[in-house]
Amino acid sequence: MQCIFGSANKCKLASLAKNKFKIMFKFFRELLNAAKEGAREAQEELAQEREMDNASTEQVNSKELLNDISYDEQFGTALGAAFRVIVFGDWFTVFGSASDDGSYPVHLYQFGNYPRQAEYRNEFVKLLKRDFAIEDRESCFQILAAYFNLLGIKIKGIVLEGREDQIGSVSWDIGKPGVDALAVAVVSHIVTAATDVDYLSKPVAMEMLKSLSSYARLHFVDWSSFSDKFLEGEQQIGLNNNIGKSYLKRYIGYLREKVGSPWKNVVWNSQILPERVMSTIVWTFQAKSYHSIDEFDASVVKYQHDILAERAQWDAAEVVVDVPEMELCYMCWIKGMEDLNPNETLLDDEDAFDEDNEDDGNYQVEISARIQASNGKNFTSLDLLYQMEQQLSGKELGDHIFFEGLDRVENYTGDVPLYYISFGS
Repeated sequence: MQCIFGSANKCKLASLAKNKFKIMFKFFRELLNAAKEGAREAQEELAQEREMDNASTEQVNSKELLNDISYDEQFGTALGAAFRVIVFGDWFTVFGSASDDGSYPVHLYQFGNYPRQAEYRNEFVKLLKRDFAIEDRESCFQILAAYFNLLGIKIKGIVLEGREDQIGSVSWDIGKPGVDALAVAVVSHIVTAATDVDYLSKPVAMEMLKSLSSYARLHFVDWSSFSDKFLEGEQQIGLNNNIGKSYLKRYIGYLREKVGSPWKNVVWNSQILPERVMSTIVWTFQAKSYHSIDEFDASVVKYQHDILAERAQWDAAEVVVDVPEMELCYMCWIKGMEDLNPNETLLDDEDAFDEDNEDDGNYQVEISARIQASNGKNFTSLDLLYQMEQQLSGKELGDHIFFEGLDRVENYTGDVPLYYISFGS
């Protein structure tokens, strides 16, 4: 097995503790060195590897094995396929590729439990230590938290919560084109490889990948755009020389074209999110207490008919935002941080309690609340309006108590969509 990833991260764990580090690595140094040794030797090694692979073809490359892998695992693993395919060497030699053999490499769809996991465990241990200074659970958490923070992915509720590790913005400028796609692929690679070597448990890894996948779906439209941005990001960070870049492009080409590639078989499942939501629904937030969602629903139905009569369009079961998680933004008056719910944060906490922003002991603030769909899949009209009612209960809205719909905040860089609640007076 040839090692592809290159030189080690020179940062020591002591500097990681100070949250001052940058991660640089080379994909193809050893691959290119091997190429210089001659085509005959490389092809002989390839033939030996193929003989070994063919012996386990039924176990490793069967498409039927994919049926037992969850969509979330397949998608999350596929985000890092550009790295895993390099480690495993699928479909590739230094001197060219044979025609498509129709294989489905399971390790590009699954991690932590697949036929060749034990075979590659030591390789992943070496790569994680050399490329990222990861050699145990704690150092793994440090690096992953740094990347999550770089991408702006909320880590509340997962094992990384509370960590403030950072990657040097000079090396990894998230504002440059494609750097976010490259970082997404790196995180997927680290999570899956770290699970393969038992630094992470599978449930913990899946929680991380779900957050990562939500970010990817929000910022890229399909595998093609993701891979284009990945290559663009690699160009910005400067991981390889020109020869290395050509091999990387070839690998990306295989992932785009080969029959068994996860990028050909795992649906991106991107949703076109509406810009305006529930604009035909009328409601008044009056801080009334409801004993159940059914009681709330009955009140909403009555209110629609009282205000709109025959024009009422309330459909409690209608899916209005087809995502499992989102953020709500709204303006209100609070006396202090104690008025915030556990899932709420201030958008501008530095100036929120400035004396110029005070009125009779209250401060006007903008709040962001992260909410999850009750069914775990998407938000219905009833679920979303009920959660808004619960979030605003106890908040002072002044004269602005009339609901006028939600507007999606475009170009939001978070990992879930953000909608702003519009109020009227």
